[in-house]
Amino acid sequence: MTESTTRDSGPAASRRALLGAAWTAPVVVAASTAPAYAASAAASLVLDTFAVYPDDYNGASPNRIKTQVQVRREWSATAPVVTSLTVTLSFPGTSAAGGAALSVTGTGWAAGKVTGSSDTVWTYTFTWTGALTNDAQSTPELTFSVKRRNVPTTSASLTVVATSPQATSASRTITATV
Repeated sequence: MTESTTRDSGPAASRRALLGAAWTAPVVVAASTAPAYAASAAASLVLDTFAVYPDDYNGASPNRIKTQVQVRREWSATAPVVTSLTVTLSFPGTSAAGGAALSVTGTGWAAGKVTGSSDTVWTYTFTWTGALTNDAQSTPELTFSVKRRNVPTTSASLTVVATSPQATSASRTITATV
């Protein structure tokens, strides 16, 4: 029986070189990834309902422009409760007559200030107080009317904006007959 041993001509590797990291201090990883929803610091608002149409006819001519708005807080495991909202909507001064909003309905909704002129636009502001949570996500529907000028109906692009200190704002644009 023949036994042979072969040696490398270079220096032999030490035990420390072979084990490498075993001789260093252990490293503890403390960081972990957070779920995507954890980055959400504010609630997200969505405009569920936004409808505008001529109303309160006297013969063939409408006397008012009626509007319906409903705001929803999207479900989120980490977003705060939304306790107040502001909704702003502008009507063209060529159609709306200005003045205070009429027939404001919807629990928690209140009419705010009206700014503008018949030369440009009339901007109406409304506020809502209550609680939008994961269990109660939508405001009651805000319904109101504004006086309309005695002019033929026309098509207009209208944008409603909802804002809240506890949420990102939402807006929606429609083309409506006013």
